Amino acid sequence: MYRSEFIELLGNIQRGVKDHGAKVLAGRLGIRPQTLYADVDPRSVGRRSNKLGLLDWMVILEETGNLTSLDEVNRHYGRISLPIPKDEGRISPVSWMQYCATMAKESAEAIKALAEGLSNDNSLDKGELADCEKETFEALQAFGSFYLAIKTEQAKFDVIYA
Repeated sequence: MYRSEFIELLGNIQRGVKDHGAKVLAGRLGIRPQTLYADVDPRSVGRRSNKLGLLDWMVILEETGNLTSLDEVNRHYGRISLPIPKDEGRISPVSWMQYCATMAKESAEAIKALAEGLSNDNSLDKGELADCEKETFEALQAFGSFYLAIKTEQAKFDVIYA
């Protein structure tokens, strides 16, 4: 009926709701905490009570700041979400260096996950592949953010010299 990835995503949303506080989120959504929790309970899939709506999900993302479920949706569809740099005028040299530091850190973690996975028997098992995927995804996000910062700066020049 439902793909296992969808059920896993719902479990991730449920964890986010639990971590942030079902009572707080339910109040923001105007529903009872039990209703919210039932809507995101992956164990109730067969009973068709999973009716978390898109707008409710958006509120949960906004309130919790936890974008893990969005990342999972993107991963499922082979997409990626990137933070758009805040427009604070010209990007400072310190900010450019922070982008570089983040890219270096995330790249190193991706390489480390691969090296550790290969260190035992020169092949990767399912868990090691998952670690590599996670770390590489985070590195892609760091590089994507840097790319968007560049594009944002370029757009400012286009406006100035247009």
